[in-house]
Parts: sequence; structure tokens; C-alpha cells
Amino acid sequence: MNCLLCGHDKVHKHGKTEKGQQRYKCPCCGKTFPEHFDSLYYGRHLTQEEVHTILQAQAEGSSLRGVSRISGRAYGTVVSLIRSASQKALMIHNQEVKQIETEEVIADEMWSSALKKQKNCCPEELMVGDCWIGLSLAGNSGLIMAARVGKHTDAFIAELFNSTEGKTDCLNWKTDGWGGYERVLAPEINHQIGKENTQRLERTNGIIRQQTGRWHQRQNKFAKIWEQTKVTVRLVVSYFNWIWVHSRLGTTAAQRSGLTESNWTWNDLATYPTLL
Repeated sequence: MNCLLCGHDKVHKHGKTEKGQQRYKCPCCGKTFPEHFDSLYYGRHLTQEEVHTILQAQAEGSSLRGVSRISGRAYGTVVSLIRSASQKALMIHNQEVKQIETEEVIADEMWSSALKKQKNCCPEELMVGDCWIGLSLAGNSGLIMAARVGKHTDAFIAELFNSTEGKTDCLNWKTDGWGGYERVLAPEINHQIGKENTQRLERTNGIIRQQTGRWHQRQNKFAKIWEQTKVTVRLVVSYFNWIWVHSRLGTTAAQRSGLTESNWTWNDLATYPTLL
């Protein structure tokens, strides 16, 4: 086992914590740490099963207060765990999703709302109202390569394009007819326009929308805080790529992209090393 703080290749057992977890000490830096130090389990009065249940409930559409009622845990505890999991999910995505081989990139946007309807927003209110979620998909595998949250503007599409550009060398893009893509995409991009080109991503949007309660159409679970939409997007994207198994194909998107040989579980996400 390597030291989680300095990376030294050999650590020694150093007693146990009050909860019975194994503690280790590094002979190089002299620091001690428990076995779950760099995980979502560390410092929480939750069992591993409770952590998995809370994350699964959130990814499958339950509201934050609903998860709190189901799990019997305080609302603040649920929010803290989900936000920490979202941050770890973002680290995993940035570290693992790169050099994706695909013949085409499919891009589209999905509408959601935050706090109130756009028609009731003042011009200076930029973090409420229509809240768009832009996704780019690897056409071969169905892997979500990039996701962005923002207003329906050219800058929003530019962020999506720049993020996707860092994940793949593919120059073939397929989008719908919104003019923002034509204005933003680089000249060397082979850009195909048409609603028929985005059917696979539209299906992915439908799956994600139905799995996530705050994005259901005509409902009252809409987000109250703009930032929470970003938190949810990070977690849902990682769940879709690494954990969710396609019922017909029997694999995850990450497996089909060659990023992993087996489908992940919530424990893999919770214990993913992020310190080194």
C-alpha cells in the first residue's frame, strides 16, 4: 500500500481507529491515516451501504429532501455527501475520460429550470430561470465526453466545444439546427446539421431526464439553486458513464469506450484515489 499523502511505496500498520478501521503510518513523511482516508466514507457517520443508497437514490431521481426522509439521515448530511461525491466524480471524469476514439461527436442541449420561470426573471438575474445542460456524446460508444451548464448562448457552446476538444481528436460533429454551433465550431470541423443526426443523444437525454427528478418535464422538483444543477450533472454523468448498464447491450458506456473492463459500483467511485 502506498502512502496517500506523499506516495511512498511502503507504509506500516499503526493500530486502529475507535471504529475499528486499520490505521497506517508512513516511514517517509511520518504521517498517519486510516484506510478510508481518501474516500467518501472518511469522517462520516454513515455505513458504506448508506453511502451507496443515498448516491443511488439521488442518481435515480429522488429529491434531496426525499433522500433524507428515506435514509433517515439529516438533510445537511445528505447534501454534504452528494456534493463531495459530485466533486470526486468530476475528478474521475477529468482523469479517465481522455483520448476517446470515435468516428463522430454528437452535441445537443437539454432544457431545465432553476428557481423560477425565465419570463419572471429580471435582466440582471443570470443564475435563475432557463438552465441549459449541454452534452457531447461519442457516437461509437455512447460515452458522455463533456457536459456544461449555462444559458443558451454562444459562450455556453464554446465551453462545451473546448471541453470536448480535450477529450478526443475527432473532427466530425453532428448537431441540430441551432446556429450557435455554426458560429463557434472551428473551421476544420466537419459539421453536419440536422435533427436526424442527434437521435442517439436525444435518447441519452431522455434516459438522463427520466432518471433525474429535477429534470422531469412539468413537475415541481425543479432546482432552487443554480449550483445544485451543476452538482447533479457531475454525479449523473459519472453514473451514466461508469455504473449504469445498458439493458440491451449489457455494458456501460465506459466499457464500450475501452476505459474499463468491468462496470463500476458506487464503491469504486467512493474509493477512487484523488490525492496523488
